[in-house]
Amino acid sequence: MPTHQLTTLNSHGQRFWLDSLSRDMLDNGQLESRIREQGLSGITSNPAIFAKAMADSASYEDRIAIAVETLERDGSVAAEGVYERLATDDVRDACDLLLPEYEASEGRDGFVSLEVSPHLAYDPVATLRQARELWDRVGRPNLFIKVPGTPQGLHAVEALLVEGINVNITLLFGLDAYEQTLQTYLRAMEQRLRDGKNLHTVASVASFFLSRIDTAVDRELRQRIDPQVDERIVAEAESLLGRTAVANAKLAYDRFVDISASERWQRLAQAGARPQRLVWASTGTKDPSLSETHYVESLILPRTISTMPEATADAFDHHGWIEIPAADSTSEAAAVLERLQRKLEIDFDAITHQLVAEGVQKFIDPYDQLMQRLAERIEHRQSSMQDAALATPLVGEASRLRAEVLRMTSRAGSGHATSSLSCADLVTALFFHEMRWDPSTAGARDQDRFLLSKGHAAPILWAALSEAGAIETDPLTLRQLDSDLEGHPTPRNPWIPVATGSLGQGLAAVNGMALADRLDGIKARLFCLLGDGECSEGSVWEAAQFAADQGLEQVVAIVDANGLEQSGPAPYGHDSSVLAERFRAFGWRTLEIDGHDFGAILPALKASREPGPTAIIARTVKGKGISFLEGAEGWHGKALDDDQLAQALAQLDEPNVRLLVEPRRVPIPEPTAATMAQVASEQAQEATSLPLKVEYPLGGQVATRAAFGAALEKLGDRFPDLVVLDGDVKNSTKTEHFAKTFPERFVEAQIAEQNMLGAALGLSASGKRACVATFAAFLTRAHDVIRMAAHSQHPHMLICGSHAGISIGEDGPSQMGLEDIAMFRALNGTTVLYPADAISAERLTEAGLEHDGIVYLRTTRGKTPVLYSSNERFEIGGSKTLAESTEDRLTLVAAGITVHTALEASARLREQGICTRMIDAYSIKPLDVATLQRAAEETGTLLVIEDHHRDGGLGDAVAAQVGRLGRVFQLGVSGEPRSGSPEALMDRHRISGQEIEREALAVAA
Repeated sequence: MPTHQLTTLNSHGQRFWLDSLSRDMLDNGQLESRIREQGLSGITSNPAIFAKAMADSASYEDRIAIAVETLERDGSVAAEGVYERLATDDVRDACDLLLPEYEASEGRDGFVSLEVSPHLAYDPVATLRQARELWDRVGRPNLFIKVPGTPQGLHAVEALLVEGINVNITLLFGLDAYEQTLQTYLRAMEQRLRDGKNLHTVASVASFFLSRIDTAVDRELRQRIDPQVDERIVAEAESLLGRTAVANAKLAYDRFVDISASERWQRLAQAGARPQRLVWASTGTKDPSLSETHYVESLILPRTISTMPEATADAFDHHGWIEIPAADSTSEAAAVLERLQRKLEIDFDAITHQLVAEGVQKFIDPYDQLMQRLAERIEHRQSSMQDAALATPLVGEASRLRAEVLRMTSRAGSGHATSSLSCADLVTALFFHEMRWDPSTAGARDQDRFLLSKGHAAPILWAALSEAGAIETDPLTLRQLDSDLEGHPTPRNPWIPVATGSLGQGLAAVNGMALADRLDGIKARLFCLLGDGECSEGSVWEAAQFAADQGLEQVVAIVDANGLEQSGPAPYGHDSSVLAERFRAFGWRTLEIDGHDFGAILPALKASREPGPTAIIARTVKGKGISFLEGAEGWHGKALDDDQLAQALAQLDEPNVRLLVEPRRVPIPEPTAATMAQVASEQAQEATSLPLKVEYPLGGQVATRAAFGAALEKLGDRFPDLVVLDGDVKNSTKTEHFAKTFPERFVEAQIAEQNMLGAALGLSASGKRACVATFAAFLTRAHDVIRMAAHSQHPHMLICGSHAGISIGEDGPSQMGLEDIAMFRALNGTTVLYPADAISAERLTEAGLEHDGIVYLRTTRGKTPVLYSSNERFEIGGSKTLAESTEDRLTLVAAGITVHTALEASARLREQGICTRMIDAYSIKPLDVATLQRAAEETGTLLVIEDHHRDGGLGDAVAAQVGRLGRVFQLGVSGEPRSGSPEALMDRHRISGQEIEREALAVAA
């Protein structure tokens, strides 16, 4: 680094100080280097400087610890006390570095400044007290105590100088304030002279501020620069931009020169008094139109000091320009201030007074922020010490869990041991320290709950539950047919709320559980453990967005970032920042930690107690604890043989005693008397409730989707546990009516179907009656979530798919649900309902909400005629025979929209003498097998018509049940649909009345 420019200042009578001090500068030799190479002869500090240095720097960690220990012995630990010790240590060490300069200059240079608390700017008594304490604590002769130049501050300054304490008077902006500072110093020296004290041993400087003046004045000047303003005023204002601070400083310097030549000062100087030099402060430019060295270059004046920020000092040292002000510059400076006030009517005195108040506040704010940050660091340290005491038994417990995982998987001959070992420390910290839970109460909601989204790590979950005494099943029965400890978690084990193992779904389910807890006022936390590879699934980020948008404050996502997937490295290895930034971008509190360090794990879990969704990205090692497994590829899902198991167990320090879990529960708010009365009333109403009141005129035109929405709104009172979720189509699915009437139980899930279904599953697992609505076509996007829901022991969910089939018309094939019936039929334990009119739609909505398990209700976009009377009943597993005679030669079987086209065909066929039976098979699963079998036996032929792909729908369902009793023909959608009117499309795909008639004639022949 070039050094000649800064050192050249000395030859012009000006000294270079640095406006910066930190422990890093002291420890890395940077400060010593500046003294040696750049001629640095002083340092100033202030609360803003220390706030920047101390807030988060690791360099202060050990010193904070020492300060806390010292204060604890004195009986009190406060951030202010720690700050004073840190600041005085830094200042003392800087004083020692500059002591040779102080001694060589006989006390003229080599000073370091330390400021009293900015809160004391208007309290002279408190300023005196603290200044004396700081002076004694530092204990160095080359210390300046900085005191604001307020009237109250100057009272303290005078007393301090009389006592012999060096003072740097700061926050000087105006000439009046500087004059008062000069007079204060003169009076103090005169008092020392009268008292017979040495004048040569006390020093003072006056810090005159620069850039803040231009910032304030230029703001007012720019208010006068506008095309509508008189051009003379504009020209005057433009000519003064960026000139006030330097002009003001030159006038202050002129006053310093005058005083130095005065008889009064000469008498003091002869007695040994040192001049009170001016310090140019705030020399970093804030206006980008000015050179970064503008203030330094403009004020190179003898017997002054220029204190610079590091960037300004380096810029001047590199390319600064030495220019001595002209002899007449003082008159020019006076002219600037005169023009400012006389021509532009800017009250400069008012500005400087305001700047003092603002300057005090500019130091108070960072000071307070630093105190808060130090308090946090102190608390973190004390908490870390407590956590360290807890860590030892947790380390042992984690070893026990690792050993159990290895024994379980080796006995089973399969299982994901290495994935379990990587998260063993995280699971240990949760189950044996952080979570409030009771091992004797599986399924209770008044406790923190855990969901293993990376379900392949099931062995570590089973090991933890077994160690805690929460399950009696022998862990060595892992993956056996009669064991509830399956290869991936399922609700066969009572501690598992929903089945996991298909990656990317756990967080959505936890969202639903959190929604349920919020509705019921339960303040439990919900922990979801994910894998880093799993975070490639888009469903994770749907869930992350949802949790933040919904303000699910109790959700905690923990990512086991072990860096390896099944067949190779995870996308970002052990770089936790990528996933951390993603969660942070969605609005989560995000922490990155070492996932094997309990000193990091426990504070992170503690931080998650604060409101707001929290993501903990834990860097871990796959196979942790076993040397030949750690970070090794090729072990995913592979068990150890007997020799390898013995070798591995020998590496684990497995204590003989396990940790006990202290049962803890989460307080549940006591229900009010009114709430209990309401619940009792609702329960009584539900128990004795009559069927839903439905009224539509026969033949009236009503869309089944509209009837579904009407039924939901009516049923909201009957089912206080009903929660409705919609995927941004509530005005189409007609859930908007429920949303308006029961807003607290309606969830706008946005265009994120995977999270929507996952959240519905979590609600269901928490005892809610979940109802989901979206277009039938979009449900295929969430098929895997629905598939896993079916493995979750029949959760209570009603799923409505609207706008099904080609009958939606012009929107085209991307919007046509044509595979939804097949999708739901293929799942175990599901129910599939397809109403043909408004009456059946409302009745089946009611039946679906009362039915256990997953119920799929298919609704139609267009309006259809009302077929049934208002008192018609519809039962799951039933059907309606709309036309029947003893002479029937053919049975038409339809559901939903095709009931109407089939009825049209049936009427035409009867006109032609072909007696045709007509069945509305509204319950597709389970089918009304008895009615269909009788129709097959009596008519011999069934023709099934559906607005669905021919494969997997109603036709296949009927053929599977009655095909052996008669012929079954099918009409359904084949080929690629197009945009068009519903009528044209139904003709094209042969499910219109005319096409059904044509097919029926061919079949009957």
